[in-house]
Amino acid sequence: MGTLRRSAALASIALMLAACAPVIAGPELPRPQTPAPTTTTVPPPVTTLDTSAVTAAKCPTAFCLIYHIAPDAAWSDGTPVSAADFAHTAELLGDPLRDGVGGYELVSEVDTVEPGTARIAFSESYGPWPSLFGRLLPAHADSIDVTISPGTGAFRIVDWIPGDRIVVQRIEDWWSPVDPISDDPTGDVEEITFVFIDDLSEMIDALDDGTVDVIAARPDPEAVARLEGLENVAYAVSAGSFWEHVDFHHEDELLARDWVREALDLAIDRQKILDRTVGLLSPTLAALDNTVWMANTEWYEPHYIDRHDAAAAERLLIENGCVRDGDIQTCGDRELSFVWTSTNDDPTRLEIFESVREDLEVIGVEIVGDFRSPSSFVTREHLFGGPGVWQLINFSWRADGDPSAGDRSYYCDDTELNVNRYCSPAVEELVRRAGTLTVPGERAAVYNEADRLYLEDRALIPLYQKPELMAWSTDIAGVSPNYTPSSVLWNIAAWRGKQSIVVALESEPRALDPLSTSDESANVVMATLLYGAFGMDPSSRKVPALVDSVEIVSR
Repeated sequence: MGTLRRSAALASIALMLAACAPVIAGPELPRPQTPAPTTTTVPPPVTTLDTSAVTAAKCPTAFCLIYHIAPDAAWSDGTPVSAADFAHTAELLGDPLRDGVGGYELVSEVDTVEPGTARIAFSESYGPWPSLFGRLLPAHADSIDVTISPGTGAFRIVDWIPGDRIVVQRIEDWWSPVDPISDDPTGDVEEITFVFIDDLSEMIDALDDGTVDVIAARPDPEAVARLEGLENVAYAVSAGSFWEHVDFHHEDELLARDWVREALDLAIDRQKILDRTVGLLSPTLAALDNTVWMANTEWYEPHYIDRHDAAAAERLLIENGCVRDGDIQTCGDRELSFVWTSTNDDPTRLEIFESVREDLEVIGVEIVGDFRSPSSFVTREHLFGGPGVWQLINFSWRADGDPSAGDRSYYCDDTELNVNRYCSPAVEELVRRAGTLTVPGERAAVYNEADRLYLEDRALIPLYQKPELMAWSTDIAGVSPNYTPSSVLWNIAAWRGKQSIVVALESEPRALDPLSTSDESANVVMATLLYGAFGMDPSSRKVPALVDSVEIVSR
C-alpha cells in the first residue's frame, strides 16, 4: 500500500476539482487554405502495410487511425474480429460515467472502410493512441461478462469457485499459430488454475513442494534467499511499475528556493538508500533517473544527475546566509527543520527516512517523521494540506502503460495529481504539447525534454522502481518476466513443458470486469482471455496483437 496511481485513483477519493478555461474571442482572420491530409506510418515495433486501399482523403476529421486487423483474428466462437468490435469497445469505454478512461471520449466514429480494416476518427489529435483498445470486446455478444462471452485470448474460463480457484482452458483451434505479442510458436499449456495465497512464504512453500508452478509478488530479502536455494525453480527480481521518490513541497517558503532544494539534493546519498533497500534484493536494481519513462522502457533517458557531496551542500547554505549555531542551520528567521511524511506499511520507507535523516543531519538540517496509515495518507486533507502539513513526502506513483496518465502531475494549477505543487510553465507546455503529437518517437522526445527540465529544477528526487518477483518451475519453458505485474502472463500462449499449470495470485479478483484495469489479480487472469489491438512486451513497447499495422492520418 502507500502507492498512488497517476490516473483516476485519486479522483475516487475526491482529489479532482474541475476547472474550465475561458474562451477569449478575437478578430476573425482570413481562413488559411486547408492543407492536404498526410499519412504517417508508425515506426517499429508497429509494422506497416500498403495504404493504397485506404487513402488519407477518407479521414473525415483532423485525426484518424486506420487499423489493419490481422486476417485470422477471431473470437473464440469463430466470429472474425471486425471494425464493429472496435466501435463497440469505444462506445463502452467512452461512457462519460467511466471516470479515468481517457481518449475514447474523443472518438467521433468507427467505420469499416473495407473488410478487415477499421477507421477510427477522432475529434482532435490524441498522442496516447497506442494505449487505446488494450482489450477488445465483442460487438456480437449480449454481455461483457468474460465467463460467458467470447474472447480473443488463447484460453476461456471453465470454472470459478469463489475463495478457491479459477480455471481456464486453451481454446481448440485457436485463431493464431503463434503468440501474437512475442511471435513465438504456440505452446502446449492446456489448462491454468489460479489459486489465491496472500502470504509470500506460503507461496514459496507451494512452489517448493510442486503444488504451484508460478508465483508473482512483491519480494523481500528472506524470500529471495529461500528461492536461491531451491532446486528446479527459476526466479527473477526486476524493476516494477511503481516508482519511489521524495518530493519537496514547492509552496514551502524555504523549499521554494532552488538553492535550498539543491543543498538537500547534494546532501542525500541516493546510493546509500539503494544499498539499504532494493540493493538487498538484487545488485542489478538501479536508481531511476527519469520521472516519465521507466528504466526498462525503450524511450528512457537518464536526466537526474546524482552529485552527492555533503561538504558542497553545507557550503551552499552558508553562501546563502544560513548560520549553524548548534545542530540545526538557521536561514533568516527559520530553522532548517522539515516534516517528512510517508506511509507506515512499508519497512523500506522507514529505511529511506533514516538514511536521509543521517545525511541531512551532517549539514545541519533536521527532518521529523510523520508516518501514517495508507488510508490517512491518501486524503485531500493530507496530500493537499499545504506546507503546514508536510514539507517532504515519500511515496510511489504507478507508471501506467502510457505516461499521459501522469500528465497532470506537471500542471501548475492541477489539484488532482500535482501533489508537490511544483510549477514551471515551460515544463507544463512541453507536457501538453506531447499530448498532441501522434508519432511515438517525436512524442517521447518532447516528454524527455520536459523531464530534463523538471529534474534539473529539482522538482523531486527519483529513487527507484519498486521490485517485483516472479518465480516458476523449470519444467516450464518460455517464461519471460514483464515489468508490469499484471502482465506476468503476457506471453502465456507460448509457454510449454507442462499441459496443466498452477499460478498463485496474492488475492482473488474482485470481479473479471474487462472494462476495468484497477484489479491486478483480475488483470493477470484477463491476460489469458482477451487481447487488444496491441500488447505490451517486457520493455513496455506496444506490439501488434489483433492488428497487423496501424496508420496515422492527420490534416
